[in-house]
Amino acid sequence: MQIFVDGQELTFPVLLDETGAVAQTYRARAVPYSLFIDRQGVIQTLHIGPMDEKLLEAFVGPIL
Repeated sequence: MQIFVDGQELTFPVLLDETGAVAQTYRARAVPYSLFIDRQGVIQTLHIGPMDEKLLEAFVGPIL
């Protein structure tokens, strides 16, 4: 996992759910599966499938 992250030169934290506990909590049933959570801890968007920069900005922008 870390090799992939390093190779992509990502500048944000990438967390690995090693035990599956987070996937179970959020009922993740697909990969990739992205949740966008605001500062109050409320899920604002759920996205299943690949994501490009434009889509990422569309999801993150309203939360910021």
